[in-house]
Amino acid sequence: MKKLFLLLAVLLVVLPLSARPRLEFSPRGTLYIGRGDGDVDFGIAADIIVNPKKSFGFRTNLAEMVFGDANAFSLNGTNMYSFTNFDILYYTKISSFISYIDIVFGLYSEGGNTALAVGGGVGIEKYMGKGNYIFLEPTLVFTDTGVAGADNDLIFRTSFGMKLGI
Repeated sequence: MKKLFLLLAVLLVVLPLSARPRLEFSPRGTLYIGRGDGDVDFGIAADIIVNPKKSFGFRTNLAEMVFGDANAFSLNGTNMYSFTNFDILYYTKISSFISYIDIVFGLYSEGGNTALAVGGGVGIEKYMGKGNYIFLEPTLVFTDTGVAGADNDLIFRTSFGMKLGI
């Protein structure tokens, strides 16, 4: 019983109450430009965002359908575009428009090789009431397979969607 109270006390200290919802569901549409030969693809996706503090959050992809030259469906990111990702969202007010910084880390498998994806961008969001936001998020993502002679890709992705507080 003491351990349970200690755990609850730690959680109350580590996860203070904030105006931002602790858990957000985020449906979005994404435009992907790049992928070596300049392809342009469109994806419809759903993400989950966990905000342990009001200044930062973690996002991961639940599912995505990509349309274009690389038609694909993935659960928790198993393709080039919606790779298994772990994004860090750092909420800040750099200017009146930029309200968070997105740092991208991810892995995906292609052609028997595992590739690393890293990148970053900015997010512009507008509060819509009741813990809901709309957002626009341009991001650059660099991927590398680590295989000698393999292509590295620089992908520009722009996402637009909603963050629904749960």
